[in-house]
Amino acid sequence: MKHSSSFKASLVMLVSVISLLMPQKISAQSTVYFFIDKVCNLDVFMFKNSEPLFDMVGPITKKRQTKSAMVLPLCTQAPCKRKTVFHATGKSIFEMEATYTNPVNAKTSKLAAEIQLNLTDGAVYYVKIGFRGLRNDMKMELLSDKEAEKILKDKKYVALDDYDEVN
Repeated sequence: MKHSSSFKASLVMLVSVISLLMPQKISAQSTVYFFIDKVCNLDVFMFKNSEPLFDMVGPITKKRQTKSAMVLPLCTQAPCKRKTVFHATGKSIFEMEATYTNPVNAKTSKLAAEIQLNLTDGAVYYVKIGFRGLRNDMKMELLSDKEAEKILKDKKYVALDDYDEVN
């Protein structure tokens, strides 16, 4: 019986060592970079599958109050970028909702856009938020690696805090 019990102990030890040596898959993760050019009096908030994530508001670089009919100052926000890491894979819909405050009459208007990404483990995506047409509508579009590298190196784009999705 002693032989059998020492054999079991050795077998358990062997299995434990092998499991420690095998590469462990921690969790799937995808990286998405979001970019937005300089905007004025615009608050942008991001969602993933209708769940709130973060804002995309750069620091104010210029504030102008003219003596004309403007009720509020015209606040120019710096272009910004944010690195995000998502631990789930599969189809995800990213939405942005923006509120524009008109400095002349202080009225607000809502703008929105969305993009669908099929997140895969280890993939990197670059999404640019911008205006469509005459600045009364927004869009989100995928950028090529070359376009994204240009923006990532651009010192005018303020890097906002990274966002890491918690499972």
